[in-house]
Amino acid sequence: MIQENPHETHLWNKLAELYYESGFLDSAGKYWILTEPTDDRIRKSVKIYEESVNNSGYQILQEIVFRGEKSKLSEYAKKKLTELEIDSKEKVDYVPKFNPKTNKHKKKNSKYEETFKEKLAKYSFFTVLALIGIFIIVGFVTVIKWIF
Repeated sequence: MIQENPHETHLWNKLAELYYESGFLDSAGKYWILTEPTDDRIRKSVKIYEESVNNSGYQILQEIVFRGEKSKLSEYAKKKLTELEIDSKEKVDYVPKFNPKTNKHKKKNSKYEETFKEKLAKYSFFTVLALIGIFIIVGFVTVIKWIF
C-alpha cells in the first residue's frame, strides 16, 4: 500500500509502529524518517536507522523508495527528502529517482489468438474426457445387463 500511496504518511507511521513494537528500531526509523519527530522513540529510531546506513542519503533514498510527489508531503518530510537528495548528490553524485507504480493492465484491445498446438491440446483434452465418460457409461450398462 505504501508503494501505491507513498504520500500517505500515516501508512508509513503504522508500519513503523509495528516494527517498533516488535523491537526492530532501525526498521521503525526507516519508516519514521519522513515523520516529524514528536517524541523520543521516533528520534531514537531514526537516529539508529541513520547510523545503520552510515548517514548516507543515497542509501536511505534507495531503501525508502519514495515514489510519490514531494508536493503532497508535509513540510518536514519535504525538507528531509531534500536534505537526503542533497547529501546523495554530494557524496555519490547521483540522486535515485523512482517512478510511481501504476496499476495498469495490459491493453484491453489486444486480441490473443491460440496457436494450432494450443487448440489441438485443448480439444484433445476434452475429447479424452468425453471418451472416459462414454466408457464409464458403457461399462456400467454392461455390468447391469450382466447382473440381470
